[in-house]
Parts: sequence; structure tokens; C-alpha cells
Amino acid sequence: MDFIQKIYFNDKLLILTTDKEAYINDNPAAGAFSSFSGATSRSFTQAIQQLEMPGIKGAIIEDASEDALSAQLFAIYRPLDAAGGVAYNEQGDILMIFRRGKWDLPKGKLDEGESIEECALREVCEETGLEHLTLEGKICDTYHIYTLNNERFLKCTAWYKMKGTSTDTLTPQKEENILDARWIKEKDLGLFAGKSYEAIREVLRMEGKPLTPKGGSAI
Repeated sequence: MDFIQKIYFNDKLLILTTDKEAYINDNPAAGAFSSFSGATSRSFTQAIQQLEMPGIKGAIIEDASEDALSAQLFAIYRPLDAAGGVAYNEQGDILMIFRRGKWDLPKGKLDEGESIEECALREVCEETGLEHLTLEGKICDTYHIYTLNNERFLKCTAWYKMKGTSTDTLTPQKEENILDARWIKEKDLGLFAGKSYEAIREVLRMEGKPLTPKGGSAI
């Protein structure tokens, strides 16, 4: 089976794969991505340079060895674990937050000594004010690369389905620049997702949510 790893950088996709042609056949839009061959530091550097350019939608690095691609990725980027959730209330509405001009799903970094599941529950509660929340199952993982204080990070975020209650008072965590927390009806989800990030849309699609706007409005 072909190896495919999706990684987000500035809301654009970096694809690591052992078979570029097969990936493009399954994802025709990727035919417009910048392409690089070989799991080398040079390939990664050039791919990121391309992704930083306006108008470039994505980049692909192909190598016959899955191990080589993974090894080079971890040689450049320090791994960082995080977790978040798609929380539902009794009516089947989904909880989203508004931060830095985008609608988002609550999430955050893993604290020392806690499990990834504990992290997911804690972060959703802290960022939204929910007090009664239960974990229902794993949805997927997403990956992001970024640079902070001249250090390169690869953040893996584990996403979980959760059950909350609309009787809890939503209190956006201002310390994390969250301006709003809101239960979104499924019919409006596409509108809010359209003002979000591609990684968040991927999580919602993996959860089986329709993202075609059907009415309503999003700020």
C-alpha cells in the first residue's frame, strides 16, 4: 500500500508519498502542486519555500522509501502532541470557537503527565467553558509544521468525538484569544467551515459532516 502523509503549512498541503502519480490520480487538484523528488533536506526546504509563495496551492515530496520520508521529516521538525474535539450537544449541534478571525474547533497542546485523551477533554473544556463532557471515540489525526522562535515544530493533533450539553454556559477563553464559542446547527456548518481552516474542514469531513452551505450566516 502506498504511503501518504498530509501535513499542513500555512493552510496549504505538503504531501509526503511513495507514489506521486497514484496520489494525483486520486486527488486531481494535486496535479497543480509543486513537486520534488527524494527525501532530502533540500527537497523539504524547497517545498516550504514554494508553499510560502502566493498562488502555490500545495507541494509533494516523493521518495520510494516511507522510512526515509519520515526520518527526514523528524530530522527537521521537533514533534509536538496536541488534541481537540468535535463536541455535540443534545440536539446534534457542533461546538465551534472564533479565534484570530477564523471559526475553529477547540484544541490545545499536551501537558506533561497527561494522556492524549485527557488533553482533548481538558482543552475543549478550558477553551469553551463546558463542564460536562465525555469522550466518545477517535476521529483522526492532523499534522502541521511551523516555526516558532527559530525552532521548527511538527504538531500532531488527535481529534475526538465528544458529547456535551447545551445547559452548560459557554465561556470563551479570552486568554487564548477566543472571542466566541457557539453551538452550530448541522445545516449551517458549511457556512462556518467556509470561514475556517482546511485542516478543520478535513476533521469535519472525516466525522462525516456535510459542508455545503444550506442557509443561515456566519460572522
